[in-house]
Amino acid sequence: MKKSIQIFLFSIFFLLISFTIYSQLFSNQNDEKRASGQTEQKEYPDIGYLAPSFSLKGLDGKTHELKDYLDKPVVLNFWASWCPPCIEEAPNFVKLHNEYGKNVHILTVNLTSIDDLQSAKIFAEEFGFVFPVLLDEDGSVAKRYHIKPIPATFFINQEGTIVDGAYGGLTWSDLESRTKELIQTDSSA
Repeated sequence: MKKSIQIFLFSIFFLLISFTIYSQLFSNQNDEKRASGQTEQKEYPDIGYLAPSFSLKGLDGKTHELKDYLDKPVVLNFWASWCPPCIEEAPNFVKLHNEYGKNVHILTVNLTSIDDLQSAKIFAEEFGFVFPVLLDEDGSVAKRYHIKPIPATFFINQEGTIVDGAYGGLTWSDLESRTKELIQTDSSA
């Protein structure tokens, strides 16, 4: 009986020592990565995470990838043509493009899987969208961004990190102030 208790205690002691050594090594590796700026960021649709990457066909027939637009901050908006708040905020994105387009990319994603292509085209033409209108035909990008209520807007810095976001329609003053903050924060980084 004494021998089995000794073996048990030795096993626990060995596990504690092993865990301590492993934890210390792992902690040191993370400290080194942080010191060298090599922290790995995860893609996740929330503030502080990398925006989930995507590749979507646009109304222009071209394929658009988020990474191709990270030479400037990005305002990414998800919408559908039948959505009243989307209709209400659409002119604000046109105004945003006209006033801040040289400092920020505006990308809009039509949820074509729950809308239809013809309605998306009419909507974009009616409101004068001159920025890329991307088509999420199978709903995969909406799923990656956890889009439930629409519209949904993400503010993404040049490193690809989401710095702000909003569910529901944005007024002009709210959209403008969030965009100014995105531009200011991004240029001071």
